[in-house]
Amino acid sequence: MKTKKTESKKMVKVTEAGLLSLVAAKLKGKVLFTKKVEDAKNYLQKVKTVSV
Repeated sequence: MKTKKTESKKMVKVTEAGLLSLVAAKLKGKVLFTKKVEDAKNYLQKVKTVSV
């Protein structure tokens, strides 16, 4: 009787800076906190600017 064998993917060593740049590239242009962005846009529409 044969059992199923699963092979895991090989891991690579990446520096912290390299990992952060990979994550940043993956998330670039995506909105992570839609509710907070919406709240900020609403707040900024109501703000009155004053010239100094």
